[in-house]
Amino acid sequence: MSYAPVLAAAFVLWPVMGLLGGQGYAPLLGLAALPALALARPKWPPAIYAIPAILFVIWVVVGEAWSPVSTGFTSGSLLEGNFAVKATSVRVFLAAAFALLAIGGAMRIADGSAQVSTRVMLGAFATQGLILAVTVIFSGPLLKAVYGTDPNEVMSGVQNLGRNANAFALILPILIAYLSARPQFFWKPVVALLVVASLLFFTRVDSQSAVIGMVFMMLAIGLVQALPKLGFRILFTGIGAYVASAPMLIGTVLRLLEAYNLHLPGSFQSRAWAWHVVIEKIAERPFIGHGISASKTWEETYADHPDWLAHLPDFWAYYKVVPGHPHNMPLQIWAETGMIGAILLAFSLVLLGFRLPEPGKLREDVRFAIAGVTGVAFSLFNFAYNMWNEAFWSSVALAAIAIILLAKRRRESL
Repeated sequence: MSYAPVLAAAFVLWPVMGLLGGQGYAPLLGLAALPALALARPKWPPAIYAIPAILFVIWVVVGEAWSPVSTGFTSGSLLEGNFAVKATSVRVFLAAAFALLAIGGAMRIADGSAQVSTRVMLGAFATQGLILAVTVIFSGPLLKAVYGTDPNEVMSGVQNLGRNANAFALILPILIAYLSARPQFFWKPVVALLVVASLLFFTRVDSQSAVIGMVFMMLAIGLVQALPKLGFRILFTGIGAYVASAPMLIGTVLRLLEAYNLHLPGSFQSRAWAWHVVIEKIAERPFIGHGISASKTWEETYADHPDWLAHLPDFWAYYKVVPGHPHNMPLQIWAETGMIGAILLAFSLVLLGFRLPEPGKLREDVRFAIAGVTGVAFSLFNFAYNMWNEAFWSSVALAAIAIILLAKRRRESL
């Protein structure tokens, strides 16, 4: 039995998990990964670029020891039915292990043996786009019908809608790459319509990270198209260098904004102020960091920064400047795992760029999909999620598996 149908079955559930707010992507990755042990048997040792990534995950687990929010690895008991994995580091470790299994298994699928499985996967992605369109267009009555009139419940529904938009943005480059590679002219306006409609829907749900992700997607695709030999190396080396130097780069931008008295629009300004605080925290423990999820304990409010509060309504005085996490993963990595964690992750990204084949040696749809997904993921990496959100990273791993499945499909069937 091939491993490809197992992955196809998992992708059938992709739009369902997105509709439910994306929190189910981690168990979905687990369900997809475990059969790889029997059907695909991933090779050992892992690829060279995965080694520093594995060391990074191990360092994250070690950092649980000095995290101010650590309460042990588990709680409850199996016998009493209340067992739970409380430690964030354990959930991150499990997600990383499942990703290694599933990606390794997908790589072992024979070329040309994923024809039907790829169609099923692409159909599931298109279904998610259709569901997103319907829920955005009819968001008012749907939110009221599902979540009632409680403002807190409605806000939860709005957040789920935004997470679904982000999840669709992540796999949208795969759909675009697949359709763009089809030879018939008919598909060109379809791709243009898909891009424009997606941008409208992302704007409607106020998913700014998804909108920016579309811009990064096009820039990344343009890069690998313009540089068929060095495109991936430049792309991933650039991202790795950014992670390694994030406090300095972002700090410089923030200082320039202050020097010229420039204020960013909306939520971007509040994030910029949060990044000020995070950079100060990084300076306190630059080498090993404050421990995983330490940013949850940073209680500074806008009342502690009257110069910032002067630009805000008075009721913001008691809002935390860092609202649970920095909404910037490179800074969070530095703040919570220190320079050690940042360098390990940056090194892994650089090695990945050198390990990937030259863009010009890959099919057009595959190289566009790799670049596009990287661009969207980079936006979400910078503006959206908590670094330790295992559901997000599971969705990224599944998107990578989707690209592998696409590559295993023979081009003659496009």
